[in-house]
Amino acid sequence: MKWYRLLLLSILGGLLMGVAWYPYGLPFLVFFGLIPFFFVSDHLLKKKSKVAFWKGFIFSYPGFVVWNAITTYWISYVSVPGGLFAVFVNALLMALVFGLWHGCRKWVPQTWIHPIMLTSFWISFEYLHLNWELTWPWLNLGNVFAVCPQMVQWYSVTGALGGTLWIFIVNFLLYYLIKATVNKEKKRIWSFSIASFLLLFVPMLISGIQYKSFQKRIDHSTPVSVVVVQPNTDNFEEEFVMTNLEHAKRVDSLIAPFLSPKINLVVCPEDVFPHTLSLKSLTANQLPPSPSAYGCFKILDSLMLKYPQLTMLVGLSTFDILDHPTHTSTKISNNVYGENYNTVMCWNRDGYNGHYHKSRLVPGTEAFPYPQVFGFLSDLMIELGGYNGTLGRDTSQRVFTMDVDGKQLKVGTAICYESIYGDLVRKFTKAGANLLTVITNDSWWGDSPGHFQHYEMSRLRAVENRRYVVRSANGGNSGLIDPMGNALKMTDYNTRLAFLTTVFAQNNLTFYTKHGDYLGWLAVDLMAICLLWFIIYIAAALSVKFGSK
Repeated sequence: MKWYRLLLLSILGGLLMGVAWYPYGLPFLVFFGLIPFFFVSDHLLKKKSKVAFWKGFIFSYPGFVVWNAITTYWISYVSVPGGLFAVFVNALLMALVFGLWHGCRKWVPQTWIHPIMLTSFWISFEYLHLNWELTWPWLNLGNVFAVCPQMVQWYSVTGALGGTLWIFIVNFLLYYLIKATVNKEKKRIWSFSIASFLLLFVPMLISGIQYKSFQKRIDHSTPVSVVVVQPNTDNFEEEFVMTNLEHAKRVDSLIAPFLSPKINLVVCPEDVFPHTLSLKSLTANQLPPSPSAYGCFKILDSLMLKYPQLTMLVGLSTFDILDHPTHTSTKISNNVYGENYNTVMCWNRDGYNGHYHKSRLVPGTEAFPYPQVFGFLSDLMIELGGYNGTLGRDTSQRVFTMDVDGKQLKVGTAICYESIYGDLVRKFTKAGANLLTVITNDSWWGDSPGHFQHYEMSRLRAVENRRYVVRSANGGNSGLIDPMGNALKMTDYNTRLAFLTTVFAQNNLTFYTKHGDYLGWLAVDLMAICLLWFIIYIAAALSVKFGSK
């Protein structure tokens, strides 16, 4: 096959994968999207190239660029260089995984191990993307079903990595079915047809059974009345122009029509109070006299006097003064260091009631990845829309306690980007959270697919943990998601509002909540075995080659 036809085949794969993603809404295409890449590898193997790894990389890279560009082009709404960096670098990492598989495939003749190799390599890559400092798991394959969680209710057992495994199994079965059909191998056609049908539709059937079963088992004994705030503050014209006090007055005006002695919780978005506040002053309930910076909490205190049963979750920027350096602090003077945080704080009638610092930071904009290695790129990070420092972070997922009619309930809050990390969110639930909340500011991306995709991913977190998820976004989309992943409420983008809703506290822990991304480390172990197999075959081949001489 001509080289340009291989490139077109690769691009076809990228188009299928890209269109499968939201907002195009065709997730079923993901079961076919990898097949063109498999055929690219087939044709390259026929040429018996001596540089199989690089051939696999070069001819798969255009397809992965297309996939990334179609789904995440909206990052460029904040920073064009940042958007290009995300698209081309993430595609590069995907192509490296494919190139590694293609190189191994050349040397290992047993065809039955080839799908095992690529599946383990890819899931290991996704697991790495969930845990290293260059993290960008937005396009982890299992996330594609966020728009149709009814298909993947078994994520409560496997997490989103289970979706990746499912996608690879079906793609390989359909790939072998196509090859058998072309070669007119009747027995293989029947066997792969039956296997493809079963592996495609049985998981959906199991999911449907789980959906109906759990729907009947939702605990409705403890209702929680929640007011969700969407202030729709313009990030460029208002956010840092308005004082924290003015932001608080806007929040107060939005929630006022809904407040009553029956309201239990108010949820405000990330950075609803954007001007940095002293963490020590807030935790000690000793507010400085500055009316513009700390007056926002005085407004909250006045609300608590009128509604003592009320608990509020607010996103804010905080700082702390330290007498020792940390890897994320900056030196202010001799033995004085400062550290900044992206924080959610819980406020009730007693004032401060706990806080949590965002622990999974956005590379480039909130954290400088591996500064010891990439320190020379610090100026570039600024150009990409970030800065050359790193925010401080929490080391565990803290939950907040709130009183609801005499019952002590716990709330876990993921901040923005954290909501795409299943293993992180499940730690809130494992720590006792009866309810999950997500606070975010997606307005930086404008009216693009970004904020829709981000909202949809919270539906997977609801399924994985069997918890209600309340989402408060600055400009949208805010909303409510039930434990089966149904979007019960989704606000319009670019709308200033608040709304009242009722959720129910849940207590049971899912298998995934208890055990996390076990498929990830199993894939890493399997990848190590596959690579060992590969090394053994290379050693054997070289031994035969040099022995014959």
